[in-house]
Amino acid sequence: MSRQILMINPNVTEAITDVMAVEARRVAGPETTIHAVTAEFGTLYIENRVEAAIAGHAVVDSLAKNGAGMDAAIVSAFGDPGLGAAKELMDIPVIGISEAAFLTARLLGRRYAIVCLTERLGVWYRECAEHHGLADQLASVRPLKVGPQDITRAKEEVAEKLLAEVELAVAEDGAEVVIMGGGPIAGLAKDLADRIPVPVLDGVTCAIRLAEAMVDLAPRPPIKGSFARPPAKPSKGLSEALAAMIEHRDP
Repeated sequence: MSRQILMINPNVTEAITDVMAVEARRVAGPETTIHAVTAEFGTLYIENRVEAAIAGHAVVDSLAKNGAGMDAAIVSAFGDPGLGAAKELMDIPVIGISEAAFLTARLLGRRYAIVCLTERLGVWYRECAEHHGLADQLASVRPLKVGPQDITRAKEEVAEKLLAEVELAVAEDGAEVVIMGGGPIAGLAKDLADRIPVPVLDGVTCAIRLAEAMVDLAPRPPIKGSFARPPAKPSKGLSEALAAMIEHRDP
């Protein structure tokens, strides 16, 4: 079965899109095509609630412009900015990389931990787990005290520091699964897996596999409930593509 999956990086850094796309294409099945796009507006990377709010707009804007012909879409920033709105807007499955990692972790162990790049990210990621209703088994969130100097080289700069936090999450917090939190470190879980005594997950990897499964399951789009597409409404100041979707008309 051919699958077309749109992967949206909600920040404006093409180099981070490239890092995530490499991991996505590594794990995707042979009949899956990954279409990786970068937000047209926003911030260098997303670290807090303000930047997440901006990124949420960028996500739905990108879906409106790039979603035609796609079988599923992925919000490829840990923290899942705009995910609920994206699910509501689209008739295809939309999955967040945090959501995918949390759900997979719950299948693999009773308690999971998140390690991440900065303390501000740690706050946002904990709130994200709570928002998804998946915080009951969250053993800990362990951010680095000092993050990377160059976010596009985070894997190279802080891999060993993140590994040290993983070891503490297992030894001190009782984590039975660990999630590497953050798009800039996509692929690091694979690189460090043999040095970690419990399963370690990457949100991009989990999201790609879950998106493929959702395409194959072919669930019908909802016409009732909170994720049914809202009725048409006039708009102002939006991109033409997004305005057309909000107003239920051709762009």
